Amino acid sequence: MGRWGNGGEGGDEEVTGARKTSIFNLQSSTFNLQSPSLSQMVQIPVGRFEMGNESLDAVDNEKPAHQVYLDTYWIDRTPVTCGQYRLFMQACGYQTADWWSAEGWQWLQANPVTQPRYWLDDPTWDDHPVCGVSWYEAEAYANFVGKRLPTEAEWEKAASWNPTTQQRLTYPWGEALPDRDRANHNHLVGQTTPVGAFSRGQSSYGCDDMLGNVWEWTASWFDGYAGFEHYPYRGYSQAYFDGQHRVLKGGSWATRSWAMRCTFRNWYHPHIREIFVGFRCIRDSHATRG
Repeated sequence: MGRWGNGGEGGDEEVTGARKTSIFNLQSSTFNLQSPSLSQMVQIPVGRFEMGNESLDAVDNEKPAHQVYLDTYWIDRTPVTCGQYRLFMQACGYQTADWWSAEGWQWLQANPVTQPRYWLDDPTWDDHPVCGVSWYEAEAYANFVGKRLPTEAEWEKAASWNPTTQQRLTYPWGEALPDRDRANHNHLVGQTTPVGAFSRGQSSYGCDDMLGNVWEWTASWFDGYAGFEHYPYRGYSQAYFDGQHRVLKGGSWATRSWAMRCTFRNWYHPHIREIFVGFRCIRDSHATRG
């Protein structure tokens, strides 16, 4: 499990009760409850961007900043919702090997689950991001809808890059510190909120919830960037460069403000099913958008 996972955000015993309560009363808040189309995706054009972070706040695995070239792709505007994920379950997604990688199917046979951990079969949560899914479940859903999980670079470009100024932003919305009007974080709400509820937190490309609400699985293995130098000691990050941890991005509703930035990297074993973790999908530019 990642250094900034369960231990840094409160254990299952603390948060499960919050997830099982009735929906938080948002009527008097500043949130925008008008959900975007569930099929909506954003195009990220071809080109280079700056990945990583050289600031004093950056930890060793965020460094050095470097240029990355990416082809055009489409990314979900929001994390996958419970309503969307229910369609996968109703289509026997957990019983259909075709959607699963060989490793994922092996995991499923050893752990015969039929729904996400903490799942509530209640339409009240349909516009909230699905959570409690392993990397294998996220991958299977992406296959089911004809998409895939984003690489860490693809996720970070959609979150941090300003195509107009050709500059990297610390936060999707710019340089202003995270607050309750831009992201669901730091236990301000105490649970997930409907996707797209924080219009002031959109990225330059128009993606919602890139910071806060749920951590998001990526397709990338956790590893050091070229030129990596450990700090303050070798085991801080480097011990986890073992090809067994997938990168997560974005923070959750429980993540502290100091860890809320586009370049911050979390890492979990792919079998972890954490209440703070969801995902979004991407589609290559040559595929038909749906």
